[in-house]
Amino acid sequence: MKPNKRSSRLLALTLSLVLSLSLSLPALAAGEDDIIYIHTAKDLCALSDSCAYDVWSRGKTVLLTADISLRGVDFEPIASFSGTFNGGGHTISGLTLTDSLSPAGLFLTLERGAFVHALKVEGQVTPGGTKEAVGGIVGRNYGTLEECSFFGVVKGDSAVGGIAGRNEEGGLIANCTVSGSISANRYTGGIAGYNLGTLRACINSAGVNTSNVDSSLSLDDLSIDPASSLTDLVSVGAVESRNATSDTGGIAGYSSGSLLSCINRGAVGYPHFGYNVGGVAGRSDGFVDFCSNYGMVYGRKDVGGIVGQMEPYLRLSLRDDLIAKLRTELNKLNSLVSSTLDDVDSTNDHISSRLDSVSSYTNAAVDDADSLAGQTTDFIDKNIGTVNELTDRADDVMEALPNILRSLEDAADESSDAIGALEQCSRDLEMSAADRAQLTQYSNDLQRQSDTLSDLAGQLRGYIEKGDVDNALVCLADAADALSAMASDISGITAILTDYLQTAVPKAHDDIQQALDAFGDASGSLNSAMRRTRRLIEDLNARDDLTFYPLGDGYQDTLDSLFTNLRSTMDELDALSDDLSDNGSTLTADLRAVNDQMNVVVNLCLDIFVDMTDADASDIFEDTSDENIDAVTFGKVRGCTNYGTVDADLNVGGIAGAMAIEYELDPEGDQKESSSVFDRVYETKAVVQRCVNRGSISGKKDCIGGIVGEMDLGIMLSCEAYGSARSETGSYIGGIAGLSSAGIRSCWAKLTLSGKSSVGGIVGSGNEDTSSSAGSDCTVTNCRSLVVIEDCDQFSGAISGRDLGVFRNNYFVSDTLRGIDRRSLSGQAEPMDYASLCALDDVPEDFLSFTLRFVCDGRTLKTLRFDYGDSFDSSVFPSLTEQSGSYPVWDRTDLTDLRFDTVVTAEYNAYRASLQSDAQRADGRSVFFVEGEFNETDTLTATAQTPDPDAFPQLADDRRTALKNYFSFLSERTLPAMTVYRSVAEQWELSFPRDALAEHTIRYLPPEDVSMDHCAIFVRQPDGIWQRAETTSMGSYLLFTAEGENVQLAVLTTAAVWWLWAIFLVLIAAVILLIVRFAHRRRRKKAVKPCKKENGAAG
Repeated sequence: MKPNKRSSRLLALTLSLVLSLSLSLPALAAGEDDIIYIHTAKDLCALSDSCAYDVWSRGKTVLLTADISLRGVDFEPIASFSGTFNGGGHTISGLTLTDSLSPAGLFLTLERGAFVHALKVEGQVTPGGTKEAVGGIVGRNYGTLEECSFFGVVKGDSAVGGIAGRNEEGGLIANCTVSGSISANRYTGGIAGYNLGTLRACINSAGVNTSNVDSSLSLDDLSIDPASSLTDLVSVGAVESRNATSDTGGIAGYSSGSLLSCINRGAVGYPHFGYNVGGVAGRSDGFVDFCSNYGMVYGRKDVGGIVGQMEPYLRLSLRDDLIAKLRTELNKLNSLVSSTLDDVDSTNDHISSRLDSVSSYTNAAVDDADSLAGQTTDFIDKNIGTVNELTDRADDVMEALPNILRSLEDAADESSDAIGALEQCSRDLEMSAADRAQLTQYSNDLQRQSDTLSDLAGQLRGYIEKGDVDNALVCLADAADALSAMASDISGITAILTDYLQTAVPKAHDDIQQALDAFGDASGSLNSAMRRTRRLIEDLNARDDLTFYPLGDGYQDTLDSLFTNLRSTMDELDALSDDLSDNGSTLTADLRAVNDQMNVVVNLCLDIFVDMTDADASDIFEDTSDENIDAVTFGKVRGCTNYGTVDADLNVGGIAGAMAIEYELDPEGDQKESSSVFDRVYETKAVVQRCVNRGSISGKKDCIGGIVGEMDLGIMLSCEAYGSARSETGSYIGGIAGLSSAGIRSCWAKLTLSGKSSVGGIVGSGNEDTSSSAGSDCTVTNCRSLVVIEDCDQFSGAISGRDLGVFRNNYFVSDTLRGIDRRSLSGQAEPMDYASLCALDDVPEDFLSFTLRFVCDGRTLKTLRFDYGDSFDSSVFPSLTEQSGSYPVWDRTDLTDLRFDTVVTAEYNAYRASLQSDAQRADGRSVFFVEGEFNETDTLTATAQTPDPDAFPQLADDRRTALKNYFSFLSERTLPAMTVYRSVAEQWELSFPRDALAEHTIRYLPPEDVSMDHCAIFVRQPDGIWQRAETTSMGSYLLFTAEGENVQLAVLTTAAVWWLWAIFLVLIAAVILLIVRFAHRRRRKKAVKPCKKENGAAG
């Protein structure tokens, strides 16, 4: 039947409705293929609810079909996921996790077999609670994440990473990226905080532990640009509240797995804070292969461009001559007893029974020895974390103590000065007997406390030099008591003196003010010392208590059982010797062998007890790094490159800060002495191979290296170091290794070095081993160097600063350096010319040419390549523009015969506000200052000239001329002056460079015999006329202005003519008086004449 048009349209409409409804139905209505579509936040929440059951997601595929925002959504993390999650390149944004979670992340746990692909996440993962295993995408990963990204803030306490908090054994994170901010106290990584699996081809651009990031920080506050991450994230104000961090890395905080082809571009660490900080891994005993770092790396100790602390791969074994040997010998004893049993006649039940007892006791002794070995291993593993934390705290104390010591010494010195000022004040001040007695009591007590503080400061200095942390803290507590008492005394003294300040006579008033000023200075130093002391004590008190796990009662019980079984074995053997005297030569020989073997066992037990009280920690480890180097895939860093700046305090390297194991208290001095806990051996492997450093490496103290700062063990092969390695105040600076006790082979160094002592092109120094006549274990073989040592007080060389170690077949190029300290040694450290170096088959390309860089404000303006010995003229300098109030200056201008990579830096210097003349008065003060905008190299030349009185007709050297000149105002119709010019005291010509100002203010210091009130300054104008300058005073100087950069001036002495004014006023008064009298007389005469006329008329 043919359908009509109406039915066709109805069918089409029905199909459309079905399709529409299918798209709008919840995504969890999975199809036959178990594909779950996530279209909305509601769908994702539904997925989370279902995944609370750990096996629900197994075999399922989740497909994210659109970007999803979780802002304002009550979202619970996906607790457990075992299937496939395909993000499709879409973004889940607005993720906010602040509840108590551990692990924490979008996924709490990715189970084995889980696969997450192409997922982008943006948000803030800052949980409460224990805050362990915190990741931007997953808290704990056993599965695979591929091509995923996270942008935002992740903050926790331990095992915190941008992608995963913990990447467990078998877990894989590949081609993932992170940007934003990651922070924690321990195990902090840009990709994974704690890695036991594999991280491959991942890129981190986030700042890692760069500051105390507020958990309320929004994404808008962060920059995706890695170049600005340090500016965004480092807060100077975070220093006071920041806890010491450890195991911080750009890719992984700690890794015993594999880090393959990963790149870090974010800033890592905080200046002078944190331990085990690395551009790629904070601490690693795994495999780091072909990774790169471009970010800045900062920290306190064990800080490296790739790995902060490279711990070797360890394999625990027991020493053959002690517990392990004891086990072996006990087995031999047991075998001999068994053999003896075979030889015993079956009818001799009594002898057979005794041998059975011996066999039982020896079997028990073997079990006890095995138990001792296991308990010893557990003891070491449980306490190594506590020992490392104790090391960190000791480092903090030893770093803070020198500043506190300086404050204590300043407080003691200034208190003594204040007491001296008080004694002078007390002599001049009249006060009541009670106040004087109280003042004397305060003063005497303050003197006693000041003396005590000085003694304590001396003791503290000694403890610091010895690295004695315990006694230093005790001394510091006593100093705090003394400071508190001194503050109380100063407060009492100040109160008394203040009461007398207003009523004292002038002399006493000045003494009181000086004393108050001195006590104010002393109080400031006391406050500084108390503040620093309190800050250190409060920091130590705020930290968690350390837990040190003892061997426990079980250990002693096992030990007692071992020796009980051995004693019982000996007793049974003694009894057998009596019973078997007549039982044949075969049995006697067997018994003799058993007895001999028992003696071996007993002697070994004695050796164990001797070793427990007389062992050195260096005997614990056996370095096998030089065995099967190419086959090693753990405890190895290979093919890595650092481009970033690395700056820390101690143990700083371009690739690794330290190659070592922290198995004892390790304060600033890094002393390596300890007692062993029974005799055991760790077989260690640590290899650094074919790595390159191109960054600037700097430290404040010891052990700074182009590749490794401190190298206690391992081997380094075919590495190259460029750039620079510098220490501000420390020793042991090396182009390859700062301080080494291990092997360095076939390495190349081309960099700039500087330090206080022991500076070498390959190694700063071998580690002197005072416990062995063999000396240092450092070996340097087939290495080449072309280095410049800018600064070194003692022990410097192109190969090694000191002759400690074994050196073979090493060569260097230098016109000024010797091979090892002051000597070049044949076959060990020999010079060669540059052409011969270039002719070597394996010479790196960077050694064949050099670069000249022009840098200003941290930016490279121009780069030129040149050959060894080339020269350049001034035309190669790039042009620079002046900035407001400053001018640019290149730090060097001579570019002839260049033989090393050269950086020419321009700095903007603020204009000098004034120039002072070399001409000085008798008291050492300059005669002239010229104010303006001058360069550092500008000078003021002041030339004294012969006075020329004829140039000044207004001079008057006698009273007649003075009167004539004075009354010249009558003809000139001007007001009369109060002074006359007497003589020319001196004439000068000033010359200084032209600057941007047309007019300059000049300061002039008159001679001692010329009063400022009786001198005038005349400046010669361009037309040759001398014109008086308007002057003002500033202290002892007269100020006036003049135009141009060449100024001629004359100083004329003046005399006051107030007496002329007095005569003039008297004359005026006399004239007025005469006029008045004359007028009065005339009026009287006029009044008399009319009276006479009236009298005449009347008569």
